[in-house]
Amino acid sequence: MTSLLQFASKSGRARSLLALYVLHSLDKSEKSGYDIMREIEKLTSSAWVPSKGTLYPLLRQLETEGLIVPAPKSEGGRARARTGFMLTRTGRDTLKKIRAHSKEHHKKMDHYRHLITAIFGEFRSPGMDVLFEIKSLVDGMPKEKEPEMIGILRHCRDDLKKVT
Repeated sequence: MTSLLQFASKSGRARSLLALYVLHSLDKSEKSGYDIMREIEKLTSSAWVPSKGTLYPLLRQLETEGLIVPAPKSEGGRARARTGFMLTRTGRDTLKKIRAHSKEHHKKMDHYRHLITAIFGEFRSPGMDVLFEIKSLVDGMPKEKEPEMIGILRHCRDDLKKVT
């Protein structure tokens, strides 16, 4: 069994949340380690930014495993100030395999939420608990029920707009 912040495909090696995000980010475009740190800082509203001592060894490890490669050093005839990285085909396949098990990973994160609540107590509004319950139901919804579910959620959204 992997830890709560480890993600893997059924037969694949477990990856940390940070490693998974690096693969995800590089799947969108070539980036330097600095670019990735700034991107995470923005996504977390500065609540967490990986240190250089965490991110750069991870980038080297992902490179050693053949999941990423350094991008070409020149950009329009000029040398780049920072080393950029690109996702390899193996990296893209690894990311795809992990994403294929997203329902299991969503369930894992729901358990993580329960752990945080047990440690720190309720820190959200009661409405957030209802949203998490709804999210759990949505994650487990059979494909054939999705159109009905979407209609219910849109109706709920529209009703909430009337309240605000």
